[in-house]
Amino acid sequence: MPNLTATQRMQRILELLETRDGLGVSELADEFLVSEVTVRHDLSELARQGLVARVRGGVRPLERGHSELAFDVRLRLQTDEKRAIAQAAAAMVDDGEAVALDSSTTAYFLARELRGRRELVVVTNGLLIASALTDSPGITVLVTGGMLRLPAMSVVGDLAAEMVRTTRIDKGFFGARGLSLERGLMDLNPEEVRIKKELTAACTQVIGIFDSTKWHRTALLPFVEAKDVDAIVTDKCAPSELVEAWRAQGVEVIAERPRRRPRTPEQLPRLYRGLQAVEAYGTGPSGNRA
Repeated sequence: MPNLTATQRMQRILELLETRDGLGVSELADEFLVSEVTVRHDLSELARQGLVARVRGGVRPLERGHSELAFDVRLRLQTDEKRAIAQAAAAMVDDGEAVALDSSTTAYFLARELRGRRELVVVTNGLLIASALTDSPGITVLVTGGMLRLPAMSVVGDLAAEMVRTTRIDKGFFGARGLSLERGLMDLNPEEVRIKKELTAACTQVIGIFDSTKWHRTALLPFVEAKDVDAIVTDKCAPSELVEAWRAQGVEVIAERPRRRPRTPEQLPRLYRGLQAVEAYGTGPSGNRA
């Protein structure tokens, strides 16, 4: 991959770390056809931003422990796959239904695909998912209350769970950090897992929406058992043996082929840009709160 800008190289490094335990300086230099000095500079910048962990000779991902990448970073990963998944998932939604969308980035792409629907009710704990639907006159958006979680731009906690318990939803669409037939669909953060459990319990149909990088991964906490998953929408790179194992358990698995687009940064939602501006305004020149 020659002739990439520094931003494009760093984005590609984050994409590679979605499916790798680590990356070496020399292999990245060969990948990008740049010097090892340039690669070290890229890795240092990613580490400075708190997106990767530096190790001797390279980097490893942060998110495979107890941390998670921020929404704006994840929004720029596997974008072609997420768009394809979102389009296929949108075809499963009928006008007049009530649907749940979690706070995942794939759900954000799905929300964008639903904007032209009529008489649709969307229940979500994702602020950016809700913001993607603000100019959709045919959609009523119900946002769960609760505590704001900045990494996912979501609301969680007792208020969110209480609101969901009184709701009946036709179909729910959920991202996941990992999955297995033994543990079901899994995620990292306990508060996110709690609201996902409440949402899945309120749904007549539960549908997983995640790209192929999640199939070989695990996470801390399950939020829905495999037997309660009705369908999974993923991309064509999902491992065929695992896909067939889920199908053998009666789960419909739809694997979409993404259409490749030029690598350009995903446009961040206006709500998120506004919050970033507030953060910047409240920070002094030393990086501390003014």
